[in-house]
Amino acid sequence: MKVNIARIHARLEELYQCGAQEDGTFTRMAYSKEDVAGREKFMDYFRNLGITPRIDEAGNIIARLEGKNPKLPAILTGSHLDTVPDGGKYDGVTGCVSGLEVCETLIENGIQLEHPLEVIVFTDEEGFRFGSGLLGSSAICGEELDIQENDLDLYGNRRGQVMQSYGITVKDVCKARRDPESVHCFLELHVEQGASLHKTHTPIGVVSSIAGVSRYEITVCGEANHAGSTVMADRKDALVAASRFIAAVPGIVKEHGNAYTVATVGTMKVSPNSVNVIPGSCTFNLEIRDQDAEVISDMEKRLRMCLEEICQEMEETCTFSQISYHEPAPMSDWVKGAVETSVQEMGIPYTVIPSGAFHDSLIMTAVFPTGMIFVPSVEGISHSRYEFTEDADIEQGADVLLHTILKVDNMEAPC
Repeated sequence: MKVNIARIHARLEELYQCGAQEDGTFTRMAYSKEDVAGREKFMDYFRNLGITPRIDEAGNIIARLEGKNPKLPAILTGSHLDTVPDGGKYDGVTGCVSGLEVCETLIENGIQLEHPLEVIVFTDEEGFRFGSGLLGSSAICGEELDIQENDLDLYGNRRGQVMQSYGITVKDVCKARRDPESVHCFLELHVEQGASLHKTHTPIGVVSSIAGVSRYEITVCGEANHAGSTVMADRKDALVAASRFIAAVPGIVKEHGNAYTVATVGTMKVSPNSVNVIPGSCTFNLEIRDQDAEVISDMEKRLRMCLEEICQEMEETCTFSQISYHEPAPMSDWVKGAVETSVQEMGIPYTVIPSGAFHDSLIMTAVFPTGMIFVPSVEGISHSRYEFTEDADIEQGADVLLHTILKVDNMEAPC
């Protein structure tokens, strides 16, 4: 029993066109008319199978293929349909369409699972509209949400007004919480969004964990002074000190991290920010990601020490403050094991790999047994119109999803 890749491919194309913009880009921003059109098309696929999807209080689409025993906890699968600006055809959507295809394949072959199977399209995974994502999965997991009726999006629109496109309200979002006893497990198929699988020509990645993320705000304080009359020996240039530190980051990560440890400086503000004034202060954000909390902690200590040594040498001062932290999220052992066994039985080459990017699975791991399947992203490109995954890889990923669902259907979750 195999999935129909032609059907998957056609639906990926159809859904991608729902994001077409007048300027030639493709964007399905959460709650936008393009997003609503894509969601409606996706629900129509299920309606054509005789399955009526529902939309929960957080705007998550849930399509349920009933099992032989409706009282058993459901197997969940799915991902998201919203994209970043001018995003790709595969990020998120591959998991949604593959979940749909699993349902259609089971129906065509006259197979009914013991457990109910639910395909979920999570609300606002990307989060760029309001500055924070993973809303739908967070609501399902009962997380405390920092959302208000009057939150403004990047266009100045109120959250309460924007959410009306889904027919939901801010005050009711928390009602989407799922009882953990109602879920057998959650499986997410996703494109890797990195180059590891592509570089090694490996068709399947069995995800071990999603990286933890620690973010810091760092300020280096020197002395603002005239750029023309202050000789080089007398300068306390905050930007130079910050630059020395930033240049040292890759080497420290390479020496003391592992193959998947990453650290990034992605924002910077210089004051007074004038061409003829020596920078008196420089504030920037540092992010560290790894699958091991101890590695993150060790990397923080080493980087902090490096910055302090530079500032001491240059007679400057610094502050180094943590502003957010997400724990690493390991996949459930028994669900990950089911994925790995399925791949082995199918004779498909694979590797066990961590995820450096956030996914809805990051949130789901805290409440439900969770597993992830990766398929390659060509050249590692994602969050871009040039994102591409071969049909053959999507087909194998969807087949692994199908066979893993069949396998977990016959497994009892460990107590």
